[in-house]
Amino acid sequence: MTGPLISLRTTERGRKMQTTIEEVRSLVKALEELIQPLLEGEVVEDTYESNKRPHLVLQEGSKTYGRAWRVHFTGGSKYGSGHWEPRGFSDYLGGSKAEAAHSLRKLIAGIHTGLLIAEKKEVKA
Repeated sequence: MTGPLISLRTTERGRKMQTTIEEVRSLVKALEELIQPLLEGEVVEDTYESNKRPHLVLQEGSKTYGRAWRVHFTGGSKYGSGHWEPRGFSDYLGGSKAEAAHSLRKLIAGIHTGLLIAEKKEVKA
């Protein structure tokens, strides 16, 4: 999964492809799967469906309104409906979709590298 996420996206003619919101959302989903152990709190049944379990939320940015792209923890017994800064990395992804996608790819690649290093240390022990 790491290969396609961190590869440079180009067209057949060699031009850079436009970053899509679907791509950014899929990167957030991939990141959420990797950091699942960092999400604290229990599932809460008596709340809105979107707040029942702890999860990662993408705040989509806007150049027009000067809003950055960010990710937050929310939901579950610990976070409730509030937005909490993620533990272990910054919530800031960038000022554009392309910057957000790049930041997410780097973060995912870094986590994969850390997991590989930890795995190798376990094998040696």
